[in-house]
Order: sequence, then C-alpha cells, then structure tokens
Amino acid sequence: MNIPKYFEILKNEGIARRYAIMNSFDGTLTILGVMIAMYFAGVTEARLVIVSSMGVAIALAVSGIWSAYAAEKAERRRALMELERHLMRKLNGTKIGKKTDRIAIMIAMVNGLSPFLISLVLILPFLIFHLGIMRGILSSITLAFYASMALILMVLFMLGVLIGKIGRENLLKSGITMASAGIVVGLINYGLEFTKVI
Repeated sequence: MNIPKYFEILKNEGIARRYAIMNSFDGTLTILGVMIAMYFAGVTEARLVIVSSMGVAIALAVSGIWSAYAAEKAERRRALMELERHLMRKLNGTKIGKKTDRIAIMIAMVNGLSPFLISLVLILPFLIFHLGIMRGILSSITLAFYASMALILMVLFMLGVLIGKIGRENLLKSGITMASAGIVVGLINYGLEFTKVI
C-alpha cells in the first residue's frame, strides 16, 4: 500500500478537501451543541460529557463514511461507465477502474473521520479533568466547559482561516465569520434556556 501516493491523490481531489472542512465544521458545531446542553442541564460528571460526545462523534463518523462512500461510488461509477462508453471497452480491473474505487473509499474516510477526530480534540478538557491531569488549571468541570468552548471557537476560527486561504479571501474576516456560527449556536441555546422553552 503506497500511503504517500494516496495522500497525493487526496490532495488533488478538491472534493476531499471540501468534505474535510464541511464535516469538521459540522462536527464542531454538533459537539458545541452537546456541551451547551450539558452545561445548562447542570451536568457535573465529566464522564457523562465524554460518553455523550463520543456517542455523537461515532454516529457522525459512521454516517459520514457510509453516506459519502455510497454517493461517491455511484457518481464515480457513473463517470467510469461514461468513459467506458466513449472508449468502447470495460475498465474494471484497470488502473483507472481501481483508482475510481480507491478514491471513493478515501473520500468516505475523510468525510467520516474529520468530524470524529475534531470531536476527540474538543473533549480534551473533559478527559484531562476526568483523569486528574493539570489539576491546577482545570480544577472544576465548569472550567472544563469553558476550556472546551474556547477550543471550539478556536477551531471554528482556524477552519475559517483555512477556507479564506483556499479562496484567497481576507483570512481574519473568514475566521471571524466561521467563529460567529459558534456564537450564534450559543446565543440560540441561551435564549432557549433563558425563556425556559424546554
């Protein structure tokens, strides 16, 4: 298995980059929603936050891999069949045919693993608190919530900067725009809690 070659293929596949960004964004906002809900519910056990977040992360990963593989395989098979029609020959088993299958698998993995890995990063403050590491800094679950939410805003900002870099836009403006999505989610949830709708 030529790993560098696979990474080179993914680098040239713009859709893989878009999937990684979009699903990292979705995963980040999903975990933010979980964090805010737990915070307002008065959860005091880090393990509960970790288990809930991991459950969501696993669901996002499986959903992402499954849906992207089915969609990409269908689209690329269709393109391959079109190419076969023009060439008037079957391409199954050829380098082109094998590459088509590999790309579908790789894109599916990117689609599913990006929100999963981001989720792992975002719950780090709770893992640190739960394991008793850095007690002088994360001395309470409230601080873990604040640290996680700050990390979420940072990740959103960095995703925005990445998008700005790809689109050759103003990096600061792009970063703030993406981070604003997290603030909007927070404000909506705060509004629900404040008005006692739930």
